[in-house]
Amino acid sequence: MTGRDFFSWLQQQRMLLLVFFLYCWAWTVDADRALAALVSGMTLLSSVSLLIVAIFALVGLIQTWIGSDLIASVLGRKAGIRGLLIAVGCGAILIGPAYVIFPLLMSLRKLGARWAVVTIVLAAYALKPQMLPIEIEFLGLPFALVRAGLTLALAIPLGLAVEWFMPEESDA
Repeated sequence: MTGRDFFSWLQQQRMLLLVFFLYCWAWTVDADRALAALVSGMTLLSSVSLLIVAIFALVGLIQTWIGSDLIASVLGRKAGIRGLLIAVGCGAILIGPAYVIFPLLMSLRKLGARWAVVTIVLAAYALKPQMLPIEIEFLGLPFALVRAGLTLALAIPLGLAVEWFMPEESDA
């Protein structure tokens, strides 16, 4: 490994290195609390690692079994407004943590989904239909309806705006 390769590797691992140095600093400030934080972090990692592995396996299946032609025709530029509406619907019904959604969207993007679709799914994902009853209980039905309506209505314009800013050469 050359010096340039090592520096490149260090840049790729900057988040891990930052966390490592923060734990070292925390250890010097209060070793007991730093150890408690490390145990807490490892417990969280072990609880989500199986889910993360399952999601990456799903992404692998999607990339292998679903052809880029199909994704491009359903979620690419060829799909037109139909693809954008599919993205709104999919984003609105998706549940689960964000670390599940991002690898899936990256996979779809590599297979030919357009930037607008990726953005629209993320915007509509903010709807969280499973949380609407709680939102209604605490913030009221009028607020929940207006927020949900605006979230869905603005997803497509937001997606098209983000796509407009993205470089042409990276578009599928």
